[in-house]
Amino acid sequence: MIARLRHLWLAVTTLPGLLLNPQRRTLFREMQTFCRNLPQALKGPLPEALQRLTPIVGAGCVGAGCTRDLADLSSLLDRRSPLGLCLRRSLVRYHFLRREGLPVMLQFGAKFVGGKPDREVTGHAWLTLDGQPYHEADENWRGFVVMFSFPQS
Repeated sequence: MIARLRHLWLAVTTLPGLLLNPQRRTLFREMQTFCRNLPQALKGPLPEALQRLTPIVGAGCVGAGCTRDLADLSSLLDRRSPLGLCLRRSLVRYHFLRREGLPVMLQFGAKFVGGKPDREVTGHAWLTLDGQPYHEADENWRGFVVMFSFPQS
């Protein structure tokens, strides 16, 4: 329930700035296209796919906070994607924040959930900056064992 309210708040607070700023609208459309193309872009070995998704650092145009909010909104609105929300959000954030010049890293983790006989493995993707989770709620990443980081340091 809290996550749904957070998503609704994100949409309500982000949309007015998006509608009034042509630069943000252009960036948001680019993010939507990027998000729709992610399933195809992830074909093949993961390190190679992520290397292709890593942009050349450019001059930031709207700032890291706005870029992050627009990335979150575009990921949230791509409901038809076969990819989970955390993976979409992390990949869109990764691409566009790195393009802004922020050296974020992707983390892919796994953990066991459920009782002993019926334990299942669940996964999560998030970003880190300087070794710390980047705008990620503690309950979303705590308890996950990092299985893969990109780019590797």
